[in-house]
Amino acid sequence: MEIIDGIKSENLIGRGGHGNVYKVTLRNGETLAVKHIWRQESFHESFRSSTEMLPGRNNNKEFEAEVATLSNIKHINVVKLFCSITCEDSKLLVYEYMPNGSLWEQLHERRGEQEIGWRVRQALALGAANGLEYLHHGLDRHVIHRDVKSNNILLNDEWRPKIADFGLAKIIQPDSVQRDFSAPLVEGTLGYIAPEYAYTTNVNEKSDVYSFGVVLMELVTGKKPVEVAFGENSDIVMWVWSMSKEMNQEMMMELVDPSIEDEYKEDALKVLSIALLCTEKSPQVRPFMKSVVCMLEKIEHSYDKNGEASYDDSANDEITSVV
Repeated sequence: MEIIDGIKSENLIGRGGHGNVYKVTLRNGETLAVKHIWRQESFHESFRSSTEMLPGRNNNKEFEAEVATLSNIKHINVVKLFCSITCEDSKLLVYEYMPNGSLWEQLHERRGEQEIGWRVRQALALGAANGLEYLHHGLDRHVIHRDVKSNNILLNDEWRPKIADFGLAKIIQPDSVQRDFSAPLVEGTLGYIAPEYAYTTNVNEKSDVYSFGVVLMELVTGKKPVEVAFGENSDIVMWVWSMSKEMNQEMMMELVDPSIEDEYKEDALKVLSIALLCTEKSPQVRPFMKSVVCMLEKIEHSYDKNGEASYDDSANDEITSVV
């Protein structure tokens, strides 16, 4: 009852495609994030997400997919689902609360309040990659997220990134020979959707890899997936690819977010090169998330060899200095 009573406007912390997210504090002091998914017929135009979704989401399927996906998953880089509640006119998903919001908020909505240094950005990239790699390769039933984006990478009180929102997820059964599936409707978020959606209904984990590549581009450039500056009918992937073909290594530095420290800009370009691999037009050419994690770890380990702090320590130190 406490959880249901907490679903009120003053506790609203986020909007989704077919529901809102509320911060609910229980009498024992524990804070939860509660996703309220309402029935299709009660959906109102005024409740729209801040990121543009393509049509086609089904509330019941979204709820069932999220519960089925998260109920048995335990990973430090995947958001924890505590329970689900079904009411007469809506459904509730109860999660661990992530006080630092989403990566999207930190990169695009809170600029000026604080600057996220490169060591932190790299830690966020590696953590999110680990979470996605676990979904693709660490379970008996492989999970394809289908809506990987910076809005769905949440940050806990220690700034640990966690993959969230499994409303579009597809679970590949362990006895399935084929790792792809048919998606008759193009679903996802504009700017993150892999190009193969335009010519085939069969998609697999390489579509998630493409979307993750877009997130890496956001981390390196500081830009949103879709901006007027990219030109008509263009997005961050087209922009970065076109620039990479026209520029030499020195000129490519212009693509790096100016707020990133000079001593790390070469490493930022290395991550941008990984992003280019992830966003190859052909899914077959893109790496699997296992390879993406390995490539990011190689860059990360270069700091340790130079005598600097390890992953967690460096991330915490830098966050302390910017918050």
